[in-house]
Amino acid sequence: MRSKQPRRSFRIDDCRLPADVDSCIYRGDRVVSGATDPPPVQQKGQTMQVLNVRMGRRPTISKQALSLMLLGASAGLHAQALLPTDIEVVRVETRDAAIIQRLAVDQGHLIVDRRKGLVVFDADAKARDNLRSMGLNWTIDQEATRALTSAQARFGNQLSSIPGFSCYRTVSETKTRLAALALQYPTFAEVVDIGDTWEKSSGHPSGGEDLLVLKLGNSAVLGDKPKVFVMSSVHAREYTPAELTLRFAEMLLANKDTDPEIAWMLDHQEFHFLVHANPDGRKQAETGLSWRKNTNTAYCSAGSTSRGADLNRNWPFKWGSVPNDGGSSSSACDYTYRGPLAASEPETQATIAYVRGIFGDHRGPGDTDPADTDTPGLFFDLHSYSQLVLWPWGWTNNSAPNAAALESLGRRFAKLNSYTPQAIIDLYPTDGTTADTVYGELGVASYSFEFGTAFFQDCALFENNILPNNLAALKLASRAARAPYQVAHGPDVDSVQLVPDIALPGEVVMLYARADDTRFSNANGGTQTAQPVASALGWIGTPPWMPGATASAATAVDGNFDTPVEVVQAPLSTTGLPLGRHLAWVQARDADAQDGPWSAGFITVADANSIGTLSGTVRSVATGLPIAGAQFGAASYRALTDGTGHYERRLPVGAYQPTVSAPEFESQTLPTVSIVGGSAATLDISLYALCDRLTVDAENGNQNWTPQLPWAITSAPTTQTGSRAFTDSPSGNYGNSLNLSLTSPAIDLSGYQQVVLSFDSYCDTEAGWDFGNVETSVDGGSTWSTPLWRCSGDPTLRHVSLNLPALDNISNARVRFRFTTDTNTVDDGWYVDNIRVIAGGAACRSTQTGEFADGFE
Repeated sequence: MRSKQPRRSFRIDDCRLPADVDSCIYRGDRVVSGATDPPPVQQKGQTMQVLNVRMGRRPTISKQALSLMLLGASAGLHAQALLPTDIEVVRVETRDAAIIQRLAVDQGHLIVDRRKGLVVFDADAKARDNLRSMGLNWTIDQEATRALTSAQARFGNQLSSIPGFSCYRTVSETKTRLAALALQYPTFAEVVDIGDTWEKSSGHPSGGEDLLVLKLGNSAVLGDKPKVFVMSSVHAREYTPAELTLRFAEMLLANKDTDPEIAWMLDHQEFHFLVHANPDGRKQAETGLSWRKNTNTAYCSAGSTSRGADLNRNWPFKWGSVPNDGGSSSSACDYTYRGPLAASEPETQATIAYVRGIFGDHRGPGDTDPADTDTPGLFFDLHSYSQLVLWPWGWTNNSAPNAAALESLGRRFAKLNSYTPQAIIDLYPTDGTTADTVYGELGVASYSFEFGTAFFQDCALFENNILPNNLAALKLASRAARAPYQVAHGPDVDSVQLVPDIALPGEVVMLYARADDTRFSNANGGTQTAQPVASALGWIGTPPWMPGATASAATAVDGNFDTPVEVVQAPLSTTGLPLGRHLAWVQARDADAQDGPWSAGFITVADANSIGTLSGTVRSVATGLPIAGAQFGAASYRALTDGTGHYERRLPVGAYQPTVSAPEFESQTLPTVSIVGGSAATLDISLYALCDRLTVDAENGNQNWTPQLPWAITSAPTTQTGSRAFTDSPSGNYGNSLNLSLTSPAIDLSGYQQVVLSFDSYCDTEAGWDFGNVETSVDGGSTWSTPLWRCSGDPTLRHVSLNLPALDNISNARVRFRFTTDTNTVDDGWYVDNIRVIAGGAACRSTQTGEFADGFE
């Protein structure tokens, strides 16, 4: 241990660090910093030692996590303008609820990790003065601050779009898209003007905006339908929510004819999307301003960039109810200013009037009155950032009356998006919020999602992670919308298949599905337990909730209902169904008599003369051996080959251009095939195997890979083959503040296409803070892609397969496995093994010959 060295004292305002110093460490009213000190702060990549704090832990600085988050961090305590030059990212180590509450009101948004005892936010000079007046110990991360400032530099003076963020549409572009969807899908979509923003209602020179709701549902199917209401980006600087909401609406419309779950939801439910809940503020944020509130000039001052009211503290339920301004602020220039009166803002008035109109009241007036268990509908307010699934209450530590069901369903959403599930109050107290009001007034199950890691979220993480994971969560939620409190605890159902899915009149078809009672997240103190699936029911033609629906009891394919995951089968008769396409539904129940949400599949009833049969065998060009598990496709119709490579598919009369794909084989699109009614045709197919371009197994050494120490080969905790793997920490737990890579040799992919990278991963890291990243280079390693895949806190052996189209025909490609950590809390590390790069294309096909090398037999 090094002997203590004298430290130089600075005035607080002197902490302006040179580029090679990473942080200032504050204690009381003194700062101790590093360029001239023995290393309390070391060079990048080394463990940073800092002063002890009152809690007995050292302050931490997460460059890895915050470099992602801070692309969208806000502008500090009061300012909403472009980031001031004195903005700095701070980390406060505290678990004190009162301190967290005060910081939340002051800042408007925090990252709170109570397990680590960490609060993270960006702070201007006033915010830092506030920290000093509170007597807190805190750190500044110079590198993260530079990343935040560089994000602002993207914007410049361009106002017609969002520079540097091509994945996010502006308010103007969104309005155009909503109108186009209504025109394209007149039976399913309409745009509803529910009111005006403050600027429009007040006659502001800017003109202001309409609040536009995109309403989706099949208007040809009549009746009272459950509603799903989604509002987004009520805090203007949060780029991700509005785009994700619009993408969800687009997904529903684009897939209504091919996805049976979407088909039944659009037929029998309604969706209401307020894509931009704060368009006046959003237009400010599109220019790079870190704008949170609306733009009401009556608050703060007319020319201030801190003007406006926080629209998510202005809703009427428990408005301003947390004592001592503990859930919102009464100061007009603060981020969480709640307005002078409950629902004072025109945006709030219009939105809550619309919500009340579509949902109705299903809960008594008392704080402890539960909503009726059959209350239909779901409400979502989508935000960023922090990777959270939140439910009421936010104004009190008492549990909401329907807390058990709200939590259970919320934990099912969290299983799909891998977010932390918790009640709003567990983050920090809030009052006058959207979710508390809709649940508190109306009894409707209400949730907020906090997407991703930044306000101005980078497009790569949005497209590759945030979007697909949260679309899956919202789709599950929508399937539960008919009775969310009743289906919150039961098994989910997926993989629905009808065999055959084109049936002759009167034919009995078999419905197959997987029922799963394990799909919930017990992160953050969850105690849910999976129960054995006890039964399942199937229906055809008439929806199960409507009069006249007849259920068919399912059986377990393995003979017994005795495990939490079961494949079920139910015979369904097509007798009495008219010719055409129909829906079949399935629902499962667990041993606690809890039902889960419905799922569905398509079944078409057709006359024998209107369909034909196409069958054949799929083989390898090189070996002539049959390929099991190949997928044959013709339009929207699919079939899988069995163990002998055989497939058989009923098809309506017509012309088709089939496609065939199989793992580790090159996909093929075949010439047109005509199907004649009442006849059978044969089409045998051969596929080219993808060629190995890089193969490495840790049993055989590093094989020209470049490990950045301490990456090395070691014994693996578990592996697919052999007993060794590459790891970032061969001698035990990994270290803090790491950014280390394992890099491949150059790979010549000239003439190769359909490039695929596969590997085994075991990722025992601190969840949400330490990451394994997979990246590629098209120029031999001079530059690298953003992460194409990431893992964190996943100590499970997984086989990962990634399509890499960017490497097609690249002569000097590389891949790397990059490991990054924050500055405290370590685990065993990341293990990778059995790495392969395979590809097709002309260069690969030239090495394969066979009797049927043209793909046909």
